[in-house]
Amino acid sequence: MTGGLRTPAAYLLGLFAAAILAIAAFHKAADPGLFVDQITAHKVTPAAWSPAIAYFFVAAELLIAAAFVAFIWPRLVFAGTILMMLGFIGVTAWAWAHGNAETCGCFGRLVDRGPQEVIIEDSVVIVTSLLGLYLARGFRTRRRQWALAIPLMAVALALTIFGAAMPVDGIVVGIGPGHDLSDMALQGVRIPLDEGWILLAIIGPDCPKCDQGVASLKQVVTRKMGPKVVAAYPGTSGEAQAWRMKHLPSFPVASSPERILRQYYRQVPATFMMEDGIVRKVWWNEIPTPEQVAEALSSNSG
Repeated sequence: MTGGLRTPAAYLLGLFAAAILAIAAFHKAADPGLFVDQITAHKVTPAAWSPAIAYFFVAAELLIAAAFVAFIWPRLVFAGTILMMLGFIGVTAWAWAHGNAETCGCFGRLVDRGPQEVIIEDSVVIVTSLLGLYLARGFRTRRRQWALAIPLMAVALALTIFGAAMPVDGIVVGIGPGHDLSDMALQGVRIPLDEGWILLAIIGPDCPKCDQGVASLKQVVTRKMGPKVVAAYPGTSGEAQAWRMKHLPSFPVASSPERILRQYYRQVPATFMMEDGIVRKVWWNEIPTPEQVAEALSSNSG
């Protein structure tokens, strides 16, 4: 390849890596708690280290993506990407060998795949980065490139720090109107989720909004507004029973292991209005008032 084409080709390879890293980091930044749990589940490092490791890699991936877009120090950035991918492959292989690679935190909950697919995908990034490393030889970063790099890096750090506060639950969780939740695995509830209108509220411990929302759920039941109310607790049946005894709800409280129920929310509470198991309305991080429930029923009637 001629010298005039080497730099554009290297830049395209950098954008390829940047897109993968940015998408992965965005989903992890928006739900760092899930990423922490996935790191802990690998059992490669002590659980106490998981939060620091999670935020470190989110920041690293976003900063590398920013550097690729601005194309600053490309050979150094390609080399750093290769080393990071090798590290990911090593951790995945170790966890896989010890039976702890059931979930991968690479793309948050966006993509669900096994360790073999993860290793293959990381290997593709390594190969393309090696080619980019070769093509970018002799390239010198110009001062004007920093005018783009610095703002992008500031955005990367802001997303790392404040990503969990972004109102992107629907994007991150991937559940919205039209989604089928009739197969949700819940214990301790006899109400079929695929029959009629159901107002399903996922609640949890140490959740002021959950505690405050119990009154609204009781009013929905008392007023006989139409939907049957069900609460779902992420934990054991004993923990759900303790929550029930504390709040004395007039509706059933189901339970499911947190690792299973966690796929349906980013933070509690999360409330789903369903018709025959199909989601018609979602309230993220809140339990709706009876008036909001009535409005949702009205807008979905007919």
